[in-house]
Amino acid sequence: MKSYAKTCAILGVTGSLAVTSFAQDATPGRKLDIPVPVGHEVKGLHLPIRNNDGKLDLLFDVETATRLDAQNVQMQTASIQTYNQQTSQPEVKIDLRHSIMNLDNNVIRSNEPVVITRSDFRLTGDGLEFNSKTRQGRVTGNIRMLIYNRNELDRKQEKSEPATQAP
Repeated sequence: MKSYAKTCAILGVTGSLAVTSFAQDATPGRKLDIPVPVGHEVKGLHLPIRNNDGKLDLLFDVETATRLDAQNVQMQTASIQTYNQQTSQPEVKIDLRHSIMNLDNNVIRSNEPVVITRSDFRLTGDGLEFNSKTRQGRVTGNIRMLIYNRNELDRKQEKSEPATQAP
């Protein structure tokens, strides 16, 4: 009788864990939970964001974060590092002086100069709107892009273009 009760308890716990995990997978996207109480300031915030597979997706390094209300966090001197989902290697780095992140829609906005760097380019602008969930953004204002290794870029483009033959 005791083994029957143990078996039922184990099956019950296993079933509830399975239902919980399926319910979590069904939720669209992720909601960031930044551990800063409303009205408080935190210095030196280091916040890794992982995807559903446990791989590092984003890494926030914020010098000063202030929770303005339940939805908005003000960030001073923030650096956001994105990671490639296949290789888990660092991909793009976004440096912001002053920005506000809406935790409901995961959108980061800044009206101050921004620098975006990757191994092959450096992009600067006067402002930014970046969705950390979709990893898409828009740079505004005086935009300047510096492309590194231009010869390598030209070689890649030549390989992708079909060769034409003269008659």
